[in-house]
Amino acid sequence: MTPAAESVLTRWDRRYLGLAAHIREWSKDPRGRVGAVLVAPELNRIVATGFNGFPSRVEDDVDRLSDKPTKLDMMVHAEQSALLFAGREARGCTLYVVGKPVCNHCAVLSIQAGVRRVVAAAPRNGTTSEWDRRGHISARLFVEAGLRFDAVPGDVLAALLPGEAGAAATLDPTPTPAG
Repeated sequence: MTPAAESVLTRWDRRYLGLAAHIREWSKDPRGRVGAVLVAPELNRIVATGFNGFPSRVEDDVDRLSDKPTKLDMMVHAEQSALLFAGREARGCTLYVVGKPVCNHCAVLSIQAGVRRVVAAAPRNGTTSEWDRRGHISARLFVEAGLRFDAVPGDVLAALLPGEAGAAATLDPTPTPAG
């Protein structure tokens, strides 16, 4: 994102990204914490929030969280959680995501739910990260579906989110999605 493109982020965008960074800390996943905030822009009202974790009523067992294949099979993504809680109210909303690029599955759900804008980490080029690969697929899906996608580079997220949350907002380079 160039300085001109960075100015696309409003004061409220920065606030909601900061809130998503705070919410991501609620995740018990030791490797890949992600937070999401879904906002109705016409009223500037928070519709739903989410963080990655196991489904409701499923124990946050340390062994499950540290066993990557098991965790990947059971994890609900932050975006999925926010969209599920929002239901039909997601239509026309802006989705803010901090922690990792939006994966292709969450992109598809966002499109189907009627989200109009996504503000999230930009997928990086030239990495072996599975998250970045999926993030590039998501970016193409957003364009094709007519969603506005404001891809925020990790360094811009870090600058927007000072302190521990900002440092943690940079992308986890793990090659496989962790939730």
